[in-house]
Amino acid sequence: MLLQVLHIAQAALAGYGGQQSYNAIQNLQKYEETAQKMAKYSNEAERQLKKTRTTQAAGVVALALSLVASVLLAFRGRSMGFLVRTLASPFMAGCLFLAQQYMKDYWGGSKRVPLPKMGSYNDAQKQTEDLLQVLERLMFLWFATSVLCVLAGY
Repeated sequence: MLLQVLHIAQAALAGYGGQQSYNAIQNLQKYEETAQKMAKYSNEAERQLKKTRTTQAAGVVALALSLVASVLLAFRGRSMGFLVRTLASPFMAGCLFLAQQYMKDYWGGSKRVPLPKMGSYNDAQKQTEDLLQVLERLMFLWFATSVLCVLAGY
């Protein structure tokens, strides 16, 4: 029962993270056309655009995996077999760790200074910082379910 509650909490947190991610991507897309034009003339602008896209995609993929895995384990976990139930949690914790570190290297390494007259971009930065916190919390929740699986013998 406790394990099921934790998986439902993971699903809810992944859903919240998905909303943060969606909002950040929507705000970043407002600058997409300008960024693409700049990328034609600057290698650094092209690198920044690519990194922005790939880091946001990494967050989306990690959240989607976490959402699907947590829902499946919450409602179908008993029928999945001991090995799947035991390995799913550490696998998901590892995926979230990798996604979070990849995003943090670009978005959260040092606090970014808000840019003047770029309100939506600044909002996207804040939402991405919030997303990094969600990924970290999810990672620890998956770690907790992993420990519970081992201790309780699920």
